[in-house]
Amino acid sequence: MEICLTDEQQLLQDTAGRLAKTLGVEGPEQLPSAEALAAQWHDVVELGVPTLRSPSHCGLEASGVETVIVIEQLARTLSVVPVIGQAVLAAELLEAADAERELDLVAGGSLRVTPVLNTALTEFGTAGEAALAFDAAGATHALIQIRLDGQRRLVCAPLGGAKSDALDLTREFRSVAADLADTGTVIGKPISDERWQRVTSLALTAIAADLVGVMQGALDDAVHYAGERTQFGVKIGSFQAIGHLLADALVQIEGARSCLWHAAWAIDHLPVDEARLAAMTAKAYASAAGREVVETSVQVFGGIAITWEHVSHLRLRRALLDRRLFGDETVHYEAIGAMRLANRELA
Repeated sequence: MEICLTDEQQLLQDTAGRLAKTLGVEGPEQLPSAEALAAQWHDVVELGVPTLRSPSHCGLEASGVETVIVIEQLARTLSVVPVIGQAVLAAELLEAADAERELDLVAGGSLRVTPVLNTALTEFGTAGEAALAFDAAGATHALIQIRLDGQRRLVCAPLGGAKSDALDLTREFRSVAADLADTGTVIGKPISDERWQRVTSLALTAIAADLVGVMQGALDDAVHYAGERTQFGVKIGSFQAIGHLLADALVQIEGARSCLWHAAWAIDHLPVDEARLAAMTAKAYASAAGREVVETSVQVFGGIAITWEHVSHLRLRRALLDRRLFGDETVHYEAIGAMRLANRELA
């Protein structure tokens, strides 16, 4: 079977790739200021990323594939713009709740809202529990789920709270009080359980896309370095040990990307259980591969890669946090096994 992008998707990939080059960072000292990050956010809004899964705004069918294309390209250059939290997950939550007014504001760039996760970072946060606002740089409001008359609803609340320490230096987390929902407003309509499962499937797939982008950027830099760095008068890329490490990294990336594209397509085209299974598979594969690939790039660079100043330091931190977000591979391997055993059609 041959799987490839359409001409329009290829154009989007090229456009996102060019934007990513202007937004990327090359080390902790180049992390953008709040003012610079606000300007970069507007670039993402102008590209239309918050509307990719909103047919009423983009004029096209919702597409998980286009969404992961953009995420991967931005992650490849280690962009700090809060695309996953504010442009993808927040927009998907608003779309699921049919919160047209808030979605209009997000699409226009005048509302900065981000989702809340539980403190373990394994699922979306629920009212009444301490939580963390995810990808919160520049956000003024947070989205949190509540149960109202037995139905799942969204509350949009002003976001305060102190900035929380995080392993990933390219993303901002903020502590959220358990009573956050009391200060907000219920928006949109109830979200059905089936629609909610597609939201969580998108979340898993989005994080997998970020991992694939981080892995590809790490491999690109490692290959470039191996082609320039000399030892004993020869390029280190000519050493068999280095070549095997990089080749194995490439195989893992392509495997993760294959799972990712299937999961992205499945969100909009397969029954909810099958879409969920594809998303868990993509997240599990990317979580395991991400750690291996990024650590391989650190080995190729040598001691310099574990210093604070090197971009590999940022990539490793981001990959490790991505692995944790919405569950790592061990969590999803168990869930995949249970789902397949419970449903013969999925086995």
